[in-house]
Amino acid sequence: MALRRVSMVLMGVVAALALLVSACSDGEATEVVVETPTATQTGTPSPTTTPSRTPTSTPEAIPTEAPGAEIVRGLQEFVSEYGYPSGAGFARLRIPTLGVDSLASSRLVGSDGVMAAPGGPADVVWYDMSLWSGMGGAPGGGGNAIFSGHVNYAAYVPYAEVNYRGQGVFSQLGQLAIGDIVEVEYGGQTLRYGVVSVRDLAADGAGWAEVWSNRDGVDSITLYTCGGDFDTATREYSHRIVVRAQRL
Repeated sequence: MALRRVSMVLMGVVAALALLVSACSDGEATEVVVETPTATQTGTPSPTTTPSRTPTSTPEAIPTEAPGAEIVRGLQEFVSEYGYPSGAGFARLRIPTLGVDSLASSRLVGSDGVMAAPGGPADVVWYDMSLWSGMGGAPGGGGNAIFSGHVNYAAYVPYAEVNYRGQGVFSQLGQLAIGDIVEVEYGGQTLRYGVVSVRDLAADGAGWAEVWSNRDGVDSITLYTCGGDFDTATREYSHRIVVRAQRL
């Protein structure tokens, strides 16, 4: 499953939030429309304060396998041979109970609301949502640091110049339990977080404004990937697995 792309709509201070979810691989892209509990549409704000864009039902082009390219099937083998995409030194994410130890890259979420997909099956992305008031945050900064990764992947990986078929770095994310530890190496520190919730949210359901919010006053991280049923016709997953952890 490949995280293809997420787009969000925020109209005004309380607004409709739309996401074209790119956290899912295996060639699917899903449009998710989410609203805050009191969502009302207002005039379009200035891009320097609250970015906005209209929802789109046109998914990002889906990567496919390249004919004739070598096929790699194991995640560890892939990382050992090809490493991570350029720019993956932003942070390191470790989830001991799942055996995850991955470098993370950084992506700015611009005024268009696009949350770029991870660059391959092993890549974890942290989203810089500094243009979006009340959302996201840097690790250890008292907000809500948002990370995504593929649950599985079946496509060409451009930086490695190979086809990959198999599990992604977040393939076991739904197996986390309350109290499990997530570590983020960032800014010369090792930040430790304890899992407080593991949720399975409908891709087209409610609750997503809360997922991205940084306004609960607790230093937190959010990890997410695709889950639920995979529709082979639409190439979309029905749900998203969302893990929230708080600083210890």
